[in-house]
Amino acid sequence: MYIHINKKNVMRLGLLTLGLVVSAMFPSCSCGGGGDGGGGGDTGICNVPIEASLNTQDRIGGAVTNVELFMAVDDVTEWTLYNIANELRATRVDTPESTVGLEVEASIRDIEIVTYNDKRYALLAMGEEGITAVDISNPQSMVIVPNVESVKVNYYHEGINWTEGGGDVVLDNNISGTRGTVSSLAVYNEGNATSPSMKLLIGNEKYGLHKTALENLFDAANGREADGTLKIEIEDEVYTLQYAGENPWGGPKSLTLFGEGNNTRLFVAQGFLGMGIYNPKTLDKVGYYNHYTDTSVTEDWFIDLNVSTDGTSIDSCTGMPDYNQASYEIQTVWHNKVDAPTPWADFDRYGKFYYDARKVDVATFSGAGNPDRTIAYIAYGLGGMVAVDVSGYDTWTINSNDCTTIHDAQYLGYVPGIPAHGPDAQTGEQSQSLFPYFGAGMLKESGIVDVKVDAGTKNVYFTDHFAGLMAVGNADYPATWHGPNGAGTYNNDTDGIPGNHWPDYEFVTSYDMTPVPAGEETIPQFIFEPAILLATGELSGHGNAFALSNTFAPTQSGAVDVVLAAGGGGLSFIDVGMLGASTSYTSHYTIEAHIATTDEIGAAADGSATQEINIGHAEGVAAYKNLLYLGDGPHGMSVWKIADELCYPTNDVHLVANTLQSEYPVGDISPAPHAHDVVLDHATNSALVMSQSRGVRRIENVTVGTVGEPTLLYPKDTDIYEHNKDEGNVADFLSMQDHAYSAALDGSLAFTADGSNGLTVYDLSKDPTDLTNSNGYVVANIGGDTNSQPDLGRVSGVALWDDKSTGTAYAFVAAGSRGIAVVDVTDVQNNNMSVIKIFEPIKMEDETAGKADGKSVAVKIVGDHVFFTYDSFGVVCYSIADLIEPLPAEVDPQEIWKKNEFDYRPEATARFKLQDPSFFGSADLTGWGGGAAGMDVVSVNGKNFFYIAYGDAGVIKIDWTNPAAPVLKEHANTVGFASDVVVINGRVYVADSGGGLTLLK
Repeated sequence: MYIHINKKNVMRLGLLTLGLVVSAMFPSCSCGGGGDGGGGGDTGICNVPIEASLNTQDRIGGAVTNVELFMAVDDVTEWTLYNIANELRATRVDTPESTVGLEVEASIRDIEIVTYNDKRYALLAMGEEGITAVDISNPQSMVIVPNVESVKVNYYHEGINWTEGGGDVVLDNNISGTRGTVSSLAVYNEGNATSPSMKLLIGNEKYGLHKTALENLFDAANGREADGTLKIEIEDEVYTLQYAGENPWGGPKSLTLFGEGNNTRLFVAQGFLGMGIYNPKTLDKVGYYNHYTDTSVTEDWFIDLNVSTDGTSIDSCTGMPDYNQASYEIQTVWHNKVDAPTPWADFDRYGKFYYDARKVDVATFSGAGNPDRTIAYIAYGLGGMVAVDVSGYDTWTINSNDCTTIHDAQYLGYVPGIPAHGPDAQTGEQSQSLFPYFGAGMLKESGIVDVKVDAGTKNVYFTDHFAGLMAVGNADYPATWHGPNGAGTYNNDTDGIPGNHWPDYEFVTSYDMTPVPAGEETIPQFIFEPAILLATGELSGHGNAFALSNTFAPTQSGAVDVVLAAGGGGLSFIDVGMLGASTSYTSHYTIEAHIATTDEIGAAADGSATQEINIGHAEGVAAYKNLLYLGDGPHGMSVWKIADELCYPTNDVHLVANTLQSEYPVGDISPAPHAHDVVLDHATNSALVMSQSRGVRRIENVTVGTVGEPTLLYPKDTDIYEHNKDEGNVADFLSMQDHAYSAALDGSLAFTADGSNGLTVYDLSKDPTDLTNSNGYVVANIGGDTNSQPDLGRVSGVALWDDKSTGTAYAFVAAGSRGIAVVDVTDVQNNNMSVIKIFEPIKMEDETAGKADGKSVAVKIVGDHVFFTYDSFGVVCYSIADLIEPLPAEVDPQEIWKKNEFDYRPEATARFKLQDPSFFGSADLTGWGGGAAGMDVVSVNGKNFFYIAYGDAGVIKIDWTNPAAPVLKEHANTVGFASDVVVINGRVYVADSGGGLTLLK
């Protein structure tokens, strides 16, 4: 019997907010390397294997992702509601201050403010944890409404067809669950002023749209279904998803109501299916816009691709590639190597983040000499901020739900998203993007995030992941949105090969995308030119959700106009100045106040204890003795004291060291930017920071300070290991950008999981600044030559093992969508590594052996077995003997399985899936989301306890002593997305992404 806990056990540790990006690459429970670093002696419980439990939680920090403003009951004071992960906070707009709020069951995805029965409430969308109502009548003393805490939403749909990973069409699938992913909420009066009928509209990413009476949410007796979920009639919901492969498109991301009375329409940002327009009474879809299928647009990432003619099987309603198209591309184009267009693969694998509708705002314009026109402004991810004509929206209807009568909004203009570009010159057959492959990957949150239009000044405000708060004028005439040379006059295709996706902004012809240096990176020239009125750059963090204040006055100074969330960077209160009045963009705004995501004080560039600490990008964690090492994306690495000198753990966790809270050098001090992982090296008392796009950065001889007097840590020039520097490539056999995810150490050699570059080996004993031996520290690579085999996919994890009987050294590799790789690394010093085999695990579909979908993430060796986590299904275990067994001489290591012909893939010793009891999981968790990511293992009294970060499902503990029979012992749901975990001193620390750090005990 396993134990399940949820976040009702959560207790808050102070006001800290911590993000963690560290994977423990060392065996069992002594938890990583990292030297002494102020960590006590060998007495007490230091480095002693101790089993830990998941009984209670303490959460530290998180990201700010929502902002909503409202007037207090006096109609004089304006308040801000915002979140830090799952904590709802309130502060006055005119006098912002950091205050303790209240915690709910999960990270807050959306906040809807409503007046019901003469009280003011905040309705919170919390993903799979459903909806919570909070009484905010007194913002200084908010209260969760009894019986309206974590009200779930169920869903069911049948007859769905999709194509599985091997290319077979699987017909008549059903989806169902009691944990719909509630992304967004809106309240709509379906009656009138004298006889209101308040309806709650719900965006459910696992299904579509639901509608119910608002009173059902508050009525725990009559407003619930038999399964305890929110009461919703079947006629009051509409399925909006489309499947081609096994991952659907079209789940609602945000809801926007616009219009009056019966003419109100619901504008829904549907992610990769664009924008849908619905009648909120009937939930009929009356209009839409899809940037990907719009053939009138010439400035989009795929340039001249025409889905309707390039595809052989297109969905008649959405115009998108369907399941038959996916099957055709996998089986005919890929497997049989037929030369044909691949609009499904191009979109789903490569370009979809350029067509990711996230938010919508709408405005109507009229007046003397101007046509009456209603325009929808779409935050379209990397595709930019797109304006479309929806005039007549308020009268749009359809005939008997016939999709051929749905109105198609017309494109008017756009502002590009800031490209996530890397080097200034082409380094190989890959995009200039930081993405591991063309257009998709770790920076899927890049581009335009939120949008608001001010109809009075005719300015559109929007946030960009990199450029912060931006503004463009002439909201009523988007055709004027272009650079000063005019629309279509700029050539940003620097290599003259249109459509090769290099650079990743080559399709832009109406703006000057010339890179302008900004620290270690660049920004495009267009943000300094008309029609752009404002571009703040990052304000303590990446641009995110924002709100315009009730006293919004962008031509006046001295008051807060905009409240902006910056994810892990906290919350900024901004005074917008005279837009366009000068060429100095810094004069257009001031930050009136800022609320950080922690109350910790770090070390500034001069070493003084004056640095504000913002943390909230937690992806991994490592620990040693009494210290926890954290990598937090743009904020670099920090070190936290988690125990006393004898390693007895404490709840009073505080910062004792940090790198620069910056992505750019300050003077001679370098940061550890884009920190994805930290690997600890016992032998040299060093911390290796895996910096996405910036290689491996070593912090030697790690020392820490005390609470309140932290130590500043930084890599020296001789500690920065990259194979693709600003000045060019270091090794002639490796030309791609660095994508460091994790590493395994063998003496001074660091076998680095290098994303789409495969496996790269650095010699850390060599000086990377020694130009006389410039190639020496990049020892070897396999998988980085995209023009030939072998290809290791997108490597994110690696573990090393030596076969003492033969003298052969192996690397077991988590190869992303390519699955699992076994590499001979015996002759690494001569750059002579070779693939033994690479394969996707066996997946049975109707008694037919197919391949597992999703991506392998992490790998760990325990005894004579190797364990791989998968983001789609869980964990798979193989015996080392089976993995290294030689293939027949005639078998290509790159293709050891071909459907209905041959299959040399090893059989798994066991496969675990949390949500499936037939794979050792729990029937109680059927229908939950989540896939496995990072893991740690503790060996105590002959038993092996696995602690696995399980994404949206939190953390699990498994007794996997018998490799063939894992036993689920405990499950704890965290507030964010659990991506990594480490166990030390009898406690569990979880990198919970935007949920911060979770401590379990």
